[in-house]
Amino acid sequence: MKRLFAAIFILTLLSATLQAQKKQARLLVYDFHNTIRCHTCATIEETMIELLNTHYKEQLDSGIIVFKSFDCQAEENAELVKKYSAYGSTLVFTAFDNDGNEIINDVTDIAFSKIGKKELFYEKMRKEIDEMLEL
Repeated sequence: MKRLFAAIFILTLLSATLQAQKKQARLLVYDFHNTIRCHTCATIEETMIELLNTHYKEQLDSGIIVFKSFDCQAEENAELVKKYSAYGSTLVFTAFDNDGNEIINDVTDIAFSKIGKKELFYEKMRKEIDEMLEL
């Protein structure tokens, strides 16, 4: 019974945190992964964090861009995994228009196809991020 209450509390807290982020953030960058990660999946996350810290530091610091990493196999992330159909390594951008509507862009294919060429990865991801921030 205690576990049930703890799980409900954690889900409620996570939901409230995500709602607060939505109100402030213009772009959510969500990196989903399995508990055991391959080198490529870990490199995508590291490179995305590096890109954001290099080119979008001000937006990160102010909360305009929020980066989060989620384990797809962790029970507490089940709701987000379902929402984003993230049943493995998935990189998703979620922007919010002026009316608060979500615009979801799954950039997983771009991430995997460009991760071997860092400059090209940066170029393609920056293009996607900039477009999402303009919404």
